[in-house]
Amino acid sequence: MPVIAAIGGHAVAGGAILACACDFRFMRSDKGFFFFSEVDMGIPFLPGMQAFCRKAIPEYKFGEMMYTGKRYLATEMEAHHVILKACADKEALTAESLAFARTFNKQQRVFGEMKRRMHKEIIEIMDNQDKTYIEPLNIFFRD
Repeated sequence: MPVIAAIGGHAVAGGAILACACDFRFMRSDKGFFFFSEVDMGIPFLPGMQAFCRKAIPEYKFGEMMYTGKRYLATEMEAHHVILKACADKEALTAESLAFARTFNKQQRVFGEMKRRMHKEIIEIMDNQDKTYIEPLNIFFRD
C-alpha cells in the first residue's frame, strides 16, 4: 500500500529521512519544521539516505537542505512539492491525511510490484553502497 506520512511537528534528521521514505507527506503548518540537522552534527548521509531524500525532494532543494541544515515550514515544503499539503492544524492534518488515504481503493496487489519497480535503484544503493560505509564501523555483532 502507499505509505502516507502525517507530520504533526518537527521532521528532523532521521525523522525527515523517514518522511521522505514515505510515498506521500502531509504536515501541519501551525507547528514544526522540516530539516536535516546532520550537517550541524557532523554526520554524513549514507548513499541510501540520499536516495530516499532524492525521491521526495527536488535536487535543487535537497542540496540546499542537506548542506545548510536550514529549517523549512510546511508551506515552504508544499511550494517545493515535498509535501502534498500544509494543513492548518492537528485536526486538519488528520482529516486531510485520512481523506487522501481513502482514495486508494484500487487494485491493492499491484502497489507492491509498482513500488519495487519504482524504487529498485534505492534498494540496490542500500544493498551495495551503504555497507561500504557501515561495515567498517563494526557496530553489528557477528556469530
